Amino acid sequence: MTTWMLLGELMRARTREYLSCSPLEPLTTPGLRAPATQAQIDRLEAFAGQPLDPEYRSFLSLTDGFDGFQLSMPLLGCRDWEDPELSGWATAFRDTMADDPLAESGLPEGTRVFPMYVDCGGAAGVLMLHHGDDTLERFWWTGEGDSMVFHTFSDVVAHLTGGSYSPRHLG
Repeated sequence: MTTWMLLGELMRARTREYLSCSPLEPLTTPGLRAPATQAQIDRLEAFAGQPLDPEYRSFLSLTDGFDGFQLSMPLLGCRDWEDPELSGWATAFRDTMADDPLAESGLPEGTRVFPMYVDCGGAAGVLMLHHGDDTLERFWWTGEGDSMVFHTFSDVVAHLTGGSYSPRHLG
């Protein structure tokens, strides 16, 4: 699936969910953002300390993050790392996950993690993984009892939007 089709599917699913909820629900209106520049994407990759997934990189070139990705929290983009509130949750989540022995979760030793989404309490999120093995999954959805891995960014979005992708569960 092309990145723009992936983005359209995510927008469709999130808008449908938003419109079906009570006006009292604390959901953020799903929304696209201005695209990230190549320089911003390159800086994010350097900050992440790992190569960005090609689909995520392409996604950022269309919309620098996505408001309402999951409930009230965004899929993080380049500019979000400049916001102390958003980057604070994400940094704390990354540090917590990096400090835990990742091998106990079924990930190879030496795996580096970088958050793409973190819930508002910092208890769950989606991490981009870098472990040097192209046959292993690149994304890990973990926290609050969930521990699932996905091969591609498209797989994460397909799972989130009710697609047919079934992630591998860890632990």
